[in-house]
Amino acid sequence: MYMNLASSGHSDVGFVRESNEDSFLVDDERGLYAVADGVGGLPHGSLASRLAVQFFRALIRDGHECSTEEELRAVVHEVHLNIVESGLLVGGDNGIGTTFSAARVLDDKMILAHVGDSSIFLKNGQGLQKISRNHTLGDELVEKHGPEAMSDMPEHYMHTLTRCMGQDIDFAIDVATHSLKKGDSILICSDGVTNMV
Repeated sequence: MYMNLASSGHSDVGFVRESNEDSFLVDDERGLYAVADGVGGLPHGSLASRLAVQFFRALIRDGHECSTEEELRAVVHEVHLNIVESGLLVGGDNGIGTTFSAARVLDDKMILAHVGDSSIFLKNGQGLQKISRNHTLGDELVEKHGPEAMSDMPEHYMHTLTRCMGQDIDFAIDVATHSLKKGDSILICSDGVTNMV
């Protein structure tokens, strides 16, 4: 089944911060969409997110189809290695880092890849569902020990990333495939929007 795709992308600083470290990719022709959000606490977050999107776009244009979970995982891992290498050049000992959430839409399915705390939502006949999970201390603690495990955790630790691009050579990428039907919508957003959804 062939689907017509319509998309848009927007980035806004909001009311809290002075700068925005988000970057995004919208490519209806290839059915490719991504959001990257530079990691706070590391230098050059804006550069890290921008590079992630640029490397991703370049790899796709070089012929990587990303038509399976394995192919998308391999491309995202290659982007990660490029971010690590770039971080050595500009970020000093700490390197640079960014979250990365991407979707590849192919006919009646979407393949997603995800690292960090940006989010991917799917809106369909069953409503709006978050289909990615946050790689944060708080979310992983709740997953292992239940919601009561967060009661003693200081607020700032809850949002500490456990995975991102550019920081850990042996990092893991979540990938999944979801069915799509005519009228379904996909939302990929950074944590600033996720907290309002």
